[in-house]
Formats: sequence, C-alpha cells, structure tokens
Amino acid sequence: MLEIVRRISAAERLLVVTHARPDGDALGSLAAISCAARAAGKQTATLVPSDVPPRYDFLLADCRPAPAGKFAELAGWADAVIIVDTCSFAQLDDLDDRLAAAREKIVVIDHHATTDDIGAVRWLDTSAAAAGVMVGELLDALGWAVGLQEAEALLAAITADTGWFCFANTDGRCLRAAARLLDAGAEGDKLYRRLFQADRPERVMLLSRALSSLELPADGRIATMKLRLADFAETAARQDETENIVNDPMRMGRVEVSMLLVQTPDAEGGRRVRVSLRSRGGVDVAAIARPFGGGGHVQAAGLRAEGDIDALAAKLVEACQAAMDGNS
Repeated sequence: MLEIVRRISAAERLLVVTHARPDGDALGSLAAISCAARAAGKQTATLVPSDVPPRYDFLLADCRPAPAGKFAELAGWADAVIIVDTCSFAQLDDLDDRLAAAREKIVVIDHHATTDDIGAVRWLDTSAAAAGVMVGELLDALGWAVGLQEAEALLAAITADTGWFCFANTDGRCLRAAARLLDAGAEGDKLYRRLFQADRPERVMLLSRALSSLELPADGRIATMKLRLADFAETAARQDETENIVNDPMRMGRVEVSMLLVQTPDAEGGRRVRVSLRSRGGVDVAAIARPFGGGGHVQAAGLRAEGDIDALAAKLVEACQAAMDGNS
C-alpha cells in the first residue's frame, strides 16, 4: 500500500475506475475515494465501463461516472488512475489496449482471488471482506478525512459484499471498519432501506420468473435459475435488477451451490449468457468459473459466455457436481 499512497499523494488529478456491471462494493469504494480526494484538494474524475444501477445513484450524486469511451482521454488527463474492486481484464469491458497504454499510471486496489497483470502497482488482499475495507484503510494512510458522504459510501461497499454481515467473509476487521463509519454518521437502517427495500415492482416480477425457473439437480445440492430475454421484455425489468437474485435459493438448507444464468443481448443482436455463482464454501465457485473465462471468490464468482443458456447450465452443473464428489 505504501507505493500507492505515495503515488496518490503526489498526483493532482485522479481518475477512479471500477468494473462493469458494478455492485455496491465497487460503486461505494469509487465514490468514497472520489469524495475524499476532492475534499483533500485533488481534481477527480470517475469511470464505469457499463451503466450504473439506479439504486446506487444517491452514492454518486457528486461523482457521475464517465463511460468506457472516455477512458483514453481521462487517463491522459490524470496523473494517476485508480482501479478499485477488480484486477480482471474481463470485468473491464473492452479496455484492454487502453489499460496497457496507461499502465505506468495505474494502481489497483482489489480483494478478489482472480487477477490479471494490470497496472504498475497492485494492492491485492484476498483476506479483505470488501474493497471498501481496503479503501477505508487507504484513506487513513493518506490522512484524508472520512466525512458523512465517504462513510455512507464505504458502509454501502462493506455491507454489499458481506450480505449485511451475514456472509462467511464477515470478520472483525470489517466490523471494526463499519463501526467507525457508523460513528462518522452513516445510518445503517436508512442505508438498508435505500439499497434493499426500494425495488421496483418490475424487479419483484423478475424475481418471480427466476424462482419459477428453479431446478434442483444433484439431489437438491445445486440450484439453477435462468432468466431469458423474454423474461425482461415481459416484465419490463432491467438487466441490472438481477443483482442478489442468485442468493435466494441459499435459503434452502440442502443447497450447496446456487447459480443464476441470465441471457443478455450483445451488440450484434445475438445472445450472451451472464452467470452468477454462490457457494456455502464446500465448492470453490471461482475455480468453477475460471475455465469459462470468469473468476471471483471461493463463495461468490461469475462469468460470461457465448451460446445456449441450457447447454451452459448443464456444463456448470456437471462441473459443480464433480467438485462436490471430489470433496466427499
């Protein structure tokens, strides 16, 4: 972290970037860095390679992200480029060549096990429950104040990746970080309502479609759900409204792995499939995702693939079952 602190301290202009299809950890971390940097007298810009889910708009009121097409321009303007919550080319849609051109300016802050050779300096800590934990520690090391805006953003980041402190990655380190954020003025109950109790009816209808597709192969140890393009058209739900649906089958005690496969339209009008994977820990879903070009954590991972959704589901079920049989 020391070299990252040195580079950020010396920079006057910062570009903060996170991954495509961003979640609360990605956007909360990005917002916290941007807000704290501006308060410290830095000029800042932010960039996200895909649309931001509207539920997080309140975190980004003062740092609206630019699209992927602006990366080269903003990276040229910046003295340092901070990439947070990913170290994977696959999650930074179509930025590969532009990232290489800006390599010497790039620093990475990430807690995922799946990493690529991105940036001149990388702080990778798989023991951190969320990138937000690491960002809070970075702000301390920089001597930057954590006010109400930063505290709210970082609490959103940490709670997103710990399932509101229910997931196995919840530890003393993240709880101590959360306590400091509450002391700084963040209100957990209000944040929870804004993030998890403000769904559109269309999203609830999409959840119903997903649960209606539920299958339980491997004697109920695996749960699969599928959302097709027709489900989005018929419910008027958005692609970003699939967030957290994959967690619902984990309510069933026998389920060891849950997967949600979502059809997404590509630029040519064809079909791609985005997959979210969750595990109780007995199956390393990052290892399951890796041969398909994906990655993540042992208990939470994802991937994107071309082709038929049913065929992909069958391959993933087979891989999960083989992993389970190997562990028995």
